[in-house]
Amino acid sequence: MSSSNSSSGNSSSGNNSIFLPPSQTRLVTIAAHVDHGKTTLADNLIEHNGIISERLAGTLRYMDSNPEEQRRGITMKSSAIGLSHYFQAPAGKQKKQNATPDGPRIIHLVDSPGHTDFSWHVSSAYQACDACLLVVDAVEGMGARTHQVFREALTHQLVPTLVINKMDRLCTHLGLTPTEAYLRTRLLLESVNAAASAMITSLHQQQEQDQDELRRQEQEQQEESHSNNSSSSSS
Repeated sequence: MSSSNSSSGNSSSGNNSIFLPPSQTRLVTIAAHVDHGKTTLADNLIEHNGIISERLAGTLRYMDSNPEEQRRGITMKSSAIGLSHYFQAPAGKQKKQNATPDGPRIIHLVDSPGHTDFSWHVSSAYQACDACLLVVDAVEGMGARTHQVFREALTHQLVPTLVINKMDRLCTHLGLTPTEAYLRTRLLLESVNAAASAMITSLHQQQEQDQDELRRQEQEQQEESHSNNSSSSSS
């Protein structure tokens, strides 16, 4: 996993250091089907920290530091960068007991490849991170690779945050009216929720099967041990 230049920090955070206590540090990875806009999203988050200009966000591909990545226009290996953020709890949650206190945060953002040939980078990112952004193209919907990275995130006990990208394409590419764009987006949300429900159910069933198999093996071992002890006593 390569590391891009660290952020200079947002002035609102009051803390430019990328080294904060673990309680104020988050590791977040971006995962999606190829060409759904992971690196563009990363560019915009980096631009929000003032590291690159708004004009270059989305075209610079800041996280693709390898010349071959720039030439081919795809992410080939994971890259990480530290971004500063000032967390402020919503008004309704500020007075709740055990509420997360306001203050500076450092988000270590990991941009992982979308192409299946580099899927092991995604697996490594999931193992290192404690949160995941799942990017889905508003027009293309959930691709085959989206299902794969979604399931893998759930397997690593991460709860993905859905990011619907390229919303403008609903009007510029498909020529939909606002009402049609809304209905299309709602269908996309329903399909993502349905996929999540099916994956979670499947994972729970697999876990139950694994536990049943483990209990069966333990029972067989106990019976075999009991049988051996009985034979020894008889002799």
